[in-house]
Amino acid sequence: MGVIMNSPLVKVVRRRKRRRVPTTMKMWPDIRLLCKHMAGTFFRRPRWMIAATVFVLMAIGLLVLPRDGALLRALQLKHVPDKELRQDLKDLSGDIGQWGDFAGYNLVLVVGLWIGGRAFRSRYFQRLAVASMLCAIFAGAVANVFRFTVGRPRPRAIERDGVKDGIYGPQVKWNYNSFPSGHTATAFGSAIPLAVAMPPVGVPALVAAGGVCWARMYGNQHHPSDVAVAIWLAVLFGVPLGLAVRRTRFISDGDGPDGPADDHEEQLPDTEPLDATTPVAVGTASPIAAGSLDRELRS
Repeated sequence: MGVIMNSPLVKVVRRRKRRRVPTTMKMWPDIRLLCKHMAGTFFRRPRWMIAATVFVLMAIGLLVLPRDGALLRALQLKHVPDKELRQDLKDLSGDIGQWGDFAGYNLVLVVGLWIGGRAFRSRYFQRLAVASMLCAIFAGAVANVFRFTVGRPRPRAIERDGVKDGIYGPQVKWNYNSFPSGHTATAFGSAIPLAVAMPPVGVPALVAAGGVCWARMYGNQHHPSDVAVAIWLAVLFGVPLGLAVRRTRFISDGDGPDGPADDHEEQLPDTEPLDATTPVAVGTASPIAAGSLDRELRS
């Protein structure tokens, strides 16, 4: 049976049975597995996650929040007499803030990773792109929910309109959507999974995210505590997603980093089956290869 399955005629039939799967369809298994792993991390260790969140929020509330004004003035170089330098930095922060939103930074990064994965035939790079996109979406969504419900005024509103800093409840006005920073949440949301799974790619992404963070504060859009909470949201989602991708780096799942990135091939392995007396249909994938990724993520 093994000799027949490895004959030249059967190999030709296998090649003809290959079919191209649309690129968007390849994302769904990765999205499902990464979301499952992230949810499993939350549900397996809920006490640790809650305790860490409470600790970080208390630290921000005690150390950063009372010093928001002083930290912001120091960051904006209010003590520097060179007005031309401050204006140049303000213009730079405005430019960075324009391209540092979801469409200008996150989508460019994700699409670049996905195209790089196809160019190098690496499913690992494509999973990095999926994890980066998911973390940016999750962190940005949570940040936007709190921005519209907390109602903290932006530093610009406090300085220009004389509004007192505080919590004003649900607001739709742009000047009252300061806490937390949506730009920072999405920028670090894209960078943190990359830093966990592939530091050579993640470190430059973290530097770019730090630039977005600086621009939002220098442009009087957010307080330092707004930015700190947004970074924690990105860490909360980004670390589990990055660890999930990292576990798949050396997995041979039939479509992994050592397999083709642009074609799904439904075919038998070239080796002989373990039991030569067991009939095997041509065009079926190995169940061991198909389930290895899911088992690894559950472990």
